[in-house]
Amino acid sequence: MAVSSIELVNIMEKVIDAKLEVYLPGSGCCECPVCIGDIKCLALNKLPPKYVNTHQGELFSRVDQVMLRQNSVDVDFVVLNAIERIKDKPRCKDVNDDKK
Repeated sequence: MAVSSIELVNIMEKVIDAKLEVYLPGSGCCECPVCIGDIKCLALNKLPPKYVNTHQGELFSRVDQVMLRQNSVDVDFVVLNAIERIKDKPRCKDVNDDKK
């Protein structure tokens, strides 16, 4: 069996990225890579995965389709909740202290 150049992608991650662009600025939450990663993990673990087998160019049209079909209020709630949790207890300070 040959491995093709098509990759599996959880497009919910792209949906979360789009929501973060809207909600993270002005939230008062740290926007460092550690905190953004923690927010994404919290949100993705609360939402069902949506994997697609796609070429790179087809991905963005599928993201739009999923955003329209997925209950946007649910996704918004999960992302906003994750932002608030990380804002209240950012792990980035602990991670950076461990590196010293």
